[in-house]
Amino acid sequence: MKKSICLFLFLILMLFHADYVTEGAKYGLLLWYSSVVPALFPFMVLSGLIVAGGGLSVLMKPFYFLLHPLLGLSAEGCYVLVAGLLCGYPMGAKTCADFMREGRIGAAEGRLLMAIANHPSPMFVLGYVYPFFKGQATLPRLLVSVYGPVFLIAAAATLIYRPVRSSAASPSAGVFSHSPDFAAKHPSPRAVSASSAPASADASILSAVELLCKIGGYLILFSIGIVFLRHAAFIPLSLRLPLVISMEMTTGIREAAASLAYPLSGAAACAALTFGGFSGIFQTRSVIADAKKAGLSIRPYCIWKLLHAGLAAGCFLL
Repeated sequence: MKKSICLFLFLILMLFHADYVTEGAKYGLLLWYSSVVPALFPFMVLSGLIVAGGGLSVLMKPFYFLLHPLLGLSAEGCYVLVAGLLCGYPMGAKTCADFMREGRIGAAEGRLLMAIANHPSPMFVLGYVYPFFKGQATLPRLLVSVYGPVFLIAAAATLIYRPVRSSAASPSAGVFSHSPDFAAKHPSPRAVSASSAPASADASILSAVELLCKIGGYLILFSIGIVFLRHAAFIPLSLRLPLVISMEMTTGIREAAASLAYPLSGAAACAALTFGGFSGIFQTRSVIADAKKAGLSIRPYCIWKLLHAGLAAGCFLL
């Protein structure tokens, strides 16, 4: 009831400020088709085809030998981590939720991956963020500030969630074999029906388009909110600026670079980048909705992202 009343009041506000709505919607749509779609769509389609084609165990062998002893990740968990780091928000969360729903990874491993596998892609950092601070901050400083805290978070998340490690495999069984008891409780990806994953390019494309439409919708809504905040003169600037920076990652980084003095601007940009903005939180929530019964929740994810944002800002300043 209260939620409906608040939304109705916001609807009335939008009617009286249609120009703000138009401005925000235009910016959100521009941001979506010029930056988000080109950056995510190819990776989403290819990721779906890779999973459908099988062979993750072979592809992830180099990562498995490193990450399994350290974090207890399976081959599928390694793929979730790699996909999240390379493809950017919210591909890590989406892949994790899909794998949990299909029985490819367990609940403990899924919770661990939600803490460490949903991050901005290096391409976004290099192509969008770094130009704002070129000549002020070095690229290694920016990359270490953004991705360095992941190691600390991974250590903490591993202690909390403790994903089940498989027993040592015999040479003839292969490095991804599990003990009989473990296999009974945690189905191997090879035992998962092939119909649980996209089986064709058409299916992968449709799945990617559906997810991109959700992301675009949230971008437009939060961009409208940012425009309203910019014109809210009754809110002190000291509060209005952090709100704008935290609403949407891309706009927040630009606002931080334009409104704050260096190095505080760089620290704020790193915090916005690693937190992902409230828009990123809602995008992540939408892609893990189907995996709630499997044990995923948005609340622990928000706590991990806030921790990551604080560590990233601190690393940049130090």
